[in-house]
Order: sequence, then structure tokens, then C-alpha cells
Amino acid sequence: MEQVFDFIDSNRKEAIDTLKNLISQPSVSATGEGIRECAHLVKEMLAQLGAKPTVYDMRGSSPVVAGKLRSKRNPRKTVLFYNHYDVQPPEPLELWKTPPFTPRIKDGKMYGRGASDDKAELVGRLVLTEGFLEVTGDIPCNFKFLFAGDEEIGSVGLAECAKRYPGTFKADAVIWEFGGVDGNERPLVSLGVKGMLYVQLTATNATTDAHSSLGAIVQNPAWRLVRALNTLWKNDRILIPGWYDNVRPFTNKELKLIHDAPLEAGALKKELGIRRFIEDMDVLEAKKALAGKPTCTICGLKSGYVGAGPKTVLPSEASAKIDFRLVPDQDPKVLLKKLKEHLVRKGFEDVKVTYAHGEKPKRTSPDEPIAVSACDAAREIYKKKAVVIVSSAMTGPMSVFKAPCVAIGGGHPFSNAHAPNENVRLDLFVKGMKWVAETVSRFAAT
Repeated sequence: MEQVFDFIDSNRKEAIDTLKNLISQPSVSATGEGIRECAHLVKEMLAQLGAKPTVYDMRGSSPVVAGKLRSKRNPRKTVLFYNHYDVQPPEPLELWKTPPFTPRIKDGKMYGRGASDDKAELVGRLVLTEGFLEVTGDIPCNFKFLFAGDEEIGSVGLAECAKRYPGTFKADAVIWEFGGVDGNERPLVSLGVKGMLYVQLTATNATTDAHSSLGAIVQNPAWRLVRALNTLWKNDRILIPGWYDNVRPFTNKELKLIHDAPLEAGALKKELGIRRFIEDMDVLEAKKALAGKPTCTICGLKSGYVGAGPKTVLPSEASAKIDFRLVPDQDPKVLLKKLKEHLVRKGFEDVKVTYAHGEKPKRTSPDEPIAVSACDAAREIYKKKAVVIVSSAMTGPMSVFKAPCVAIGGGHPFSNAHAPNENVRLDLFVKGMKWVAETVSRFAAT
């Protein structure tokens, strides 16, 4: 492996130049800006590697770009690298110190939209693969690459792509798209993600906004919506019958990992500007909630007039956007039905439920060979014991893959992902490549 690491070090400049080139190509899935061009670019990168690229054009979504390399000495085992080439919109532009699609390097970091989420990881996996090929003439096992183009808007086409082309998604293990170190430079091995059910609830009454004096005789849909919302959540618990029926309990090993994982509660509260967590939960309860607690979050409310100064108006419509974070083994389609039935039972059959997006949760056992390999490799590369995260509190399309997944890489917690001045630390960019390379090498040998 030392020769592969030497290759990564000696090709650092070329890897940085490749990353610059990829960041310079806009690829905003929310607007479609540059998506086709970026899909073509990553396809060419796979072709240069000899990875036989294929582009899957899924109706209503961005192209999925896939590639594969076959191992000569170990063709019976396959690792799949999942990444996405699309990025978040760069706005607000005025908060960027330099243009978001003009990458710059300062103080050991590269700045630009997509630098950390997820173009550095994508480039890193191609570079480490090139290292194996150049040094050994082979790879530790079969490698597959799958690069999505609409992860930032809910991975619209990925599940359909998996149904149509299951062989493309088949693997023995998956290296997920994100990962890195925490604020104390400890390597993080994340074993899962929460799922999601995203809906909009809408209450209507009159065909147009009216004078607020008519509130004496006309029902206000804003009040109607508030009453409906009030039936969903109380005392930090979702009130919909059957919501928790399929929640998978933590294993004893997972509980120990959660207990041992650090959470800088004081720093987090300070960063968020809050005094306490919900229901005054302590640090252990907070860690368990982040890893395995279903949530119901009102993401936005809209009704009537919210501009400057007064306007006496009775709105004709009120709506709320809600995301429910799900945990194994909850199913968004099953829970959507339960939500609708609950509102009808409570007398809110007039409140319209519009389904926006759903993803199943996924959690990998810490005993899986890929998880063990990632932890052992972390100790080798960072000279520190890995912090194992039983599940991220965030959501991604991990459930589309049947194989066990681990999230590792070269990220850091101050990368401003999804925010202005997004960046990647170049030292971790290189170190992350070595970590992933060591992980797949160890996994291939299991």
C-alpha cells in the first residue's frame, strides 16, 4: 500500500487540478444549470480510467453515470463507489468571497460550490483507483462507480434506475459519498442514514383572500391548518397511530457505540444559539435521538400577508411543508397512508396531503466486513481509533443499495457544505484517498 500512497502524494497537484476543473463546471440540479455538461465530464473521467462508462437517462431526472473495472486477481468481490456530481444552488451570491464556480485555494483549502459536497470525494476515488492501476497493474477487487446527478433534490431517478438496471447496483459493499473527520480530527465511520417522508399540507376555504372583518362568519384556513398540525406532534412524540410500529430497536453493540461516540453538546448548543435540547434531554439521549429517533419537522408555513406593516386580510389558503425523518424499518409509503387516515379520523378530511418525496432508511451492522475494514484502515492512516456513527441524522438514497454501506472520506465539519464559501481541506482530500484505498484493500482481503 505504501507505493499506492506514494502515487497519491506525488500526484497531488494533478488531483487538485482535476478537482478545480470539476468545480468550474456548474451542475445545479435544482435549476438544471450545467447538469448535462457535468455528466459528460464525469463520463470522460471514467473513460480515461478505462472504466467503461454508461449514462442512464432517467425520465424526469438528471443522468446517472456509471462505470466498472474488473479485477484480475479477485474478480469475485466488488466494491461500489457512490457519489453525486450535482451541487446545491450557490445563492446567496453576495456572501461568497469569490465566485462559486471559480475555485480558489487559500490557507490550505479549496473554495467553490461542490468542493466538499461531493466533487472532492468523487475525484478522490478516481485518483486512488488510478494509483492501484499504476502501481500494481490491477485493483484489489472489482470496482464499480455510480455518480448520480440529482442527489441534492432527492435522488429522483436513482430508485427507478436501480429497478431497471439492478446489475449496475449489485456489489458486496458500498463506499458512500461523504465522510471525514470531526472537530478533533478523529476519523468518522458512519453506518447509515435516516429515511424521509416529505409532504405538504394545505387548507383552503374561499376562492380569494378576503377582508379580515369577515372572520366573524368565514372560516380561516390558517387556523384550520394550525389545528390539524397540532394533532401530529406533542411532547416530542408523533401522535399518528401506528407510527412507531416498525421501529427497529438498537442492538446492544449499537447502544455501546452510541454511548462511546463523542457529542460536544455545549459547543453545538452555542453554535445553534439554544439553551437546551428538546424535553431537556441529556447528551446520551440526544445521541440516541440523532441516530434512531423518528421526527416530525415543520419546515415552512405560508399563509396570508407577511410583508412590512399591517394588512387586514383573511387568507384563502394556508400550507405547511413537513419532513418526517424515518428510522429502520419504517416505510414512507406505509406512513403516508397512516398520515392521511389520521387526518380523516381527526375530522380534517378537507386538509389536502401532497406527497413530495420519500426515502427509506438504511443502517449497516458494525460487524460487517466493510465496516470493520474502514475502522481498521482509519487507525492505520490517522493513528487514531475511529468514531463509529451508528447512523447519520441526515437522509440519502442509501436504501437503494442492498449491500452494506459505510460513509468515509476526506471531509471536515467546517466545510460550509450547502452554504456560501464551501471548501475542502486539501490535506484531508489527500488523506481521505489513502483511507478509502486502505479500506478497500483490507475489505478485498477478507
